[in-house]
Amino acid sequence: MATVSPALDPPLVSEAEFLNLPESMERVELLDGEVIVAPPPTDRHQAVLGRLHFALFGWAEAHPPAAVRLAPLDVRFGPGRILQPDLFVVLGGLPTGAATPLEVVPDVVVEVLSARRSYDRLTKRAVYAEAGVPEYWVVDSVQRLVEVHGVAHRIVHDVLTTPRLPGFSLPLGPQF
Repeated sequence: MATVSPALDPPLVSEAEFLNLPESMERVELLDGEVIVAPPPTDRHQAVLGRLHFALFGWAEAHPPAAVRLAPLDVRFGPGRILQPDLFVVLGGLPTGAATPLEVVPDVVVEVLSARRSYDRLTKRAVYAEAGVPEYWVVDSVQRLVEVHGVAHRIVHDVLTTPRLPGFSLPLGPQF
């Protein structure tokens, strides 16, 4: 009789073990014990992310104490859930020199779709919703649209606005 060997799944990692990993510029996340390393972003991903950051940073500067941050920056979205959103907005601001992982639920989280589209579109959306993130933008730079998830789901093709950020407006034109 042949013996069946257990699947060779990688061992689960505790939050303490994850936080003791060496510092890296790679996007490394912890999700329920699994360490997830994101593929490097494409040039298009970075160009779109830069444009979004520029627009949101300008909005935040005009609306203190709002703060905008970019990955890689660890944010705890629950026990064993330390993610690095591409971009996020905290309306109440962040304390200077706040320790990481940040212990704040962002008001708006933005992910620019990468090669792992289902991870951004499904997995992260569920984690952010469970953590109480009020609004999550999934940016599809290929289709030139933004899926806005929150109180209501909508797809934006022309000008991105949200009542969560009064006065914010970003045209999604050809340069997007």
